[in-house]
Amino acid sequence: MLTVCMLLTACGPKTDMHSSSAKVSIKKPAVALPVKAPTSPEITALMRLAFQDGKIEEAVAGLDRLIETGQPPDLEEALFRRVQILLFTNDERAIPQANALLHSYPDYPLVPYMHLWVAQRAEAQQQDDRVLRHTLAALQHRYISDEVRPRVAALGAAASRRSPDWDAVQWLLAASGFVSDQRDAWLREAASRASMAMLGRLRDDGLMNGDAGRMLLLNAARGHLITGDMPAVRTLAGWLKESFPNSEEARLTRDWAAGEIHPANIGVMLPLSGQYASFGRQALHGVRLAMAALEDNLGITLHIVDTASDGGAACLQAYDQLMSEQVNLIIGPLLGECADALSSRMRGTVPVISLTSRSTLVNKSPLLFVHTLSPVLQARFMADYSAQAGDKRMVVMSSDAASSQAEANAFVEEFAGLGGEVADRLVLAQNSIDFRNDLRALRMRTDDEELLAELDEDMALSAQADADLEIVMPVNFDAVFLALPGRQVALLAGQLAYVGVRDVRLYGSSRWQDGFLLSDKGRYLQQTRFSDVSFPNGSSAELRRFKLAWRDVWGLEQPSKLAGLAYDSMLVAVLLTHRMGLTGHALIAGLKDRAGFPGLTGHVRFGADGLGSKDFEIYRIRRDEIVPAG
Repeated sequence: MLTVCMLLTACGPKTDMHSSSAKVSIKKPAVALPVKAPTSPEITALMRLAFQDGKIEEAVAGLDRLIETGQPPDLEEALFRRVQILLFTNDERAIPQANALLHSYPDYPLVPYMHLWVAQRAEAQQQDDRVLRHTLAALQHRYISDEVRPRVAALGAAASRRSPDWDAVQWLLAASGFVSDQRDAWLREAASRASMAMLGRLRDDGLMNGDAGRMLLLNAARGHLITGDMPAVRTLAGWLKESFPNSEEARLTRDWAAGEIHPANIGVMLPLSGQYASFGRQALHGVRLAMAALEDNLGITLHIVDTASDGGAACLQAYDQLMSEQVNLIIGPLLGECADALSSRMRGTVPVISLTSRSTLVNKSPLLFVHTLSPVLQARFMADYSAQAGDKRMVVMSSDAASSQAEANAFVEEFAGLGGEVADRLVLAQNSIDFRNDLRALRMRTDDEELLAELDEDMALSAQADADLEIVMPVNFDAVFLALPGRQVALLAGQLAYVGVRDVRLYGSSRWQDGFLLSDKGRYLQQTRFSDVSFPNGSSAELRRFKLAWRDVWGLEQPSKLAGLAYDSMLVAVLLTHRMGLTGHALIAGLKDRAGFPGLTGHVRFGADGLGSKDFEIYRIRRDEIVPAG
């Protein structure tokens, strides 16, 4: 009875416990805790009353009655569910009561859910430090379920990208041990953001002793090897030898630290004249900045030739010239027409890393590798993302522009290959602004015919039915992929809501980032997810150094993503040729190393076909701001 009285006091409307600084004490009863999250039918009905019917006060009153008169386990479940509602409604009593419950019931099965609810509230209030703290606590709890874990992981990962490096690295290192499918990506990200001083501090604090610490040190060593920072590589190799003396990671880094540099001839073929010369110069800026960033570039010879701005004779002559100069590897070409023309002319064992957006060209030659951020590649990435999110039926929209339709086609092919169903495709005029008629027709085409027939029959049987009553059908698809620019996405979002398409996710690619996505301040865009890379706006130490060097040479002009791609491609080329001494077939195999290569534009792995797959980042709209979504 004493416990119940204290609980009622905590829930009452006129006590000091309702302020954000109040402390609430709840005495835990001496009862056995369940090992699974409870599912009381009565409480389930009350939660449905709150969240589906919107009767918040009635639901809270019902939970209060259970708290006053209930017995375990219904009592504990009612306490947790009551706080869930308070958090959802931004009630000032929520956080003190949540903290009290977490303190008093640390081993209760709803604790991971409570951490998730509190983290969601903190995320809405832009309190990323609290998001990191509660998501990590949820991941570490023994009762976390497979349903909660990915939601917690996404929330925490997104907050880590908005957090200072030290906070982010600690979270990524600790959390990676509890989410196996994100482990490698998180440890790569932690390595990219951790300075040597930070790694030393983590090691001194005893946080680098497990498998995650070993992989973090290896990733860090690989990153420093790519930039030629050999003192850092030797330090990291020593740490691995000391902490993990018999590990493969210790052997690898020992070889890296002791490795000799090798002469390397690297060819660069880009359009440096003609209508596409400005793009060629951007890529060349990235190549030259990569050379300047190397701690040791002695023995590296660059052979730069102009392909002009076509895929004709100049392109083929540029390739022949580089081959005559006995280069080990070629970066470029940039234009798809040039790469296409070269695909049948490539010879020997000299790999070519093209920066073209035409990813399908990789099938034309085993020597051709494609390193790109193209929306087509992102569409495949987003199809996989949406399938993992549980989407089964998808509507795909594009404009009548060829590039937009190519992106839509890639999404459809990948999504269907993963078992998804494309409910409808809609092609819009690229210069149009009013899509309502098209969207109404889409609604009619995607209606559930069986459900519509049932509703028609019910209406016909109802003697009191209004003859003019319009049937509003529920949406018969899970999400929409929009292969469109941000200007059209912003317009479409409002018009989709106008025709009754609500509460479905909207997916897209970096095509959305045209500067107009938030022209309506993000209205109707709260459920969007789209892919992009953080470059040039990321927060890694390497990226900060890159931007400082870029500013020193080219002033305040923002580096393009193409410059970032060329920079990363050059560092990969230097690693394999200059550091590792690979040539010919060994160099081709090295490019296809499953570990891949860290880069400013995202980690890249070249598949068996030569296409580079990227770790794209997912973004969303929070209020009127674009933020990482995890």
